[in-house]
Amino acid sequence: MPIWGWICVGLVVLLVLAVAAFYLVVILPYNRMKKRLDRDGQTVVGRVTLANPSVYEPGSPLSFEFAFVVFTRENDPSEQHLTFLTDIGRRLKGFVPDMSDPDQIKLARALERQKTFDDVLRIPDRVTGGREVFFTCIGISRRLLPDGKLTREYIHLRVLVDGPHRDATMAAYPDAPEGFQCDRG
Repeated sequence: MPIWGWICVGLVVLLVLAVAAFYLVVILPYNRMKKRLDRDGQTVVGRVTLANPSVYEPGSPLSFEFAFVVFTRENDPSEQHLTFLTDIGRRLKGFVPDMSDPDQIKLARALERQKTFDDVLRIPDRVTGGREVFFTCIGISRRLLPDGKLTREYIHLRVLVDGPHRDATMAAYPDAPEGFQCDRG
């Protein structure tokens, strides 16, 4: 076989290995997380504290964008609950971590650099007044937004915050119109 034949075979093998690695490292763990959230998770309301401005605009070519979200274990879209979550978001500005706590360091870095991460962190009691409040970076899926853009100050999340594996993903609004495309988790 000529050298170009071996190069083509090598490139095809390399491509197959890359696709297999992507499936094993990204797709398979994500599907496991979704199944665990569907089975064991709960639906809660999360307050968006920071998002790319394009998520508020219609017609963006991006169908999936990230946002920082603060939430409790409550599925409560009331004004009082959202005001509490907004206040927690404000208190996080200028957050100084306890350098002995890796979660607080991760939270401070995410806030300072406005960089996404794949974790659900408990916000320290000194910020929340003792209430159990969590912070995460969540993927905002436009297909789960009734208008294809973020029009409310909150989103619904499917979360699991007990134990060592804390996970969260966006869920459809419960009042989404009939026939609205959504997935539960």
